[in-house]
Amino acid sequence: MNIHSYTVLHYGASYLPYALRSVYDYVDRLHVIYTPTPSHGTLTDAAPPDSRDELLTAAYTYNPGHKIDWYDIEHITQEGPQRDMAVRICKDAGADMILVVDCDEVWTADTLRAALAHAWQANIVRDWLINFTHFWRSFDYVCKDNNWPVRIIDLRHDTGVGYIPVELGDIYHFGYAVTNDIMEYKWQIHGHKAEMRPDWWGKWDAWPPAEDCHPTNDNNWWMPQPFDKSQLPELMRQHPFYEMDRIE
Repeated sequence: MNIHSYTVLHYGASYLPYALRSVYDYVDRLHVIYTPTPSHGTLTDAAPPDSRDELLTAAYTYNPGHKIDWYDIEHITQEGPQRDMAVRICKDAGADMILVVDCDEVWTADTLRAALAHAWQANIVRDWLINFTHFWRSFDYVCKDNNWPVRIIDLRHDTGVGYIPVELGDIYHFGYAVTNDIMEYKWQIHGHKAEMRPDWWGKWDAWPPAEDCHPTNDNNWWMPQPFDKSQLPELMRQHPFYEMDRIE
């Protein structure tokens, strides 16, 4: 089994090294696909929070096996075509299975091994979905929901959707454990910007965390609960945000 990962990238240096490191030992190649323009369909005149050079340095923080490949891609302004391109890159490089690794998502080793083994042995569908744990403004609070994105792609199949069993674990998502300037930029270019709840920035500013704080869904999807951060992978204890009460 030849496993490759792809990471589509525009900004996100604060978590990128940790995301790549969390999967590094379990994949044969890691493809980092960078675009200097937002790819969620919403453009802005604001400069991205991370430069290309900062992202490049972050991507290569850990690369003892020389397994990371960097790609500069221009004129991609839609996420779908960008991700389709990423799949083609992995497929052309010889992948049998693709791990989708966004720059703010961290796997535990146990969950990663179990999820890959489950998908490979099942051998029934192309797209495998897995649940997330969303960190909220710190490493001490998390939210849960029922959105399961595709994070494993089995190229032995052209169609079909499966779910990684919840008992095998989930992915740690740090997209809402970021600084204020990152969050402001995130929502300037977000594909769901038009759907943002009018009171959401008040939810973002509240501390201790407010209830019902999902940015677009007001059905009590995100209810921050305390989290024992000692459960995080060892590499996350080295993160500069680890000891912060609230990330500013």
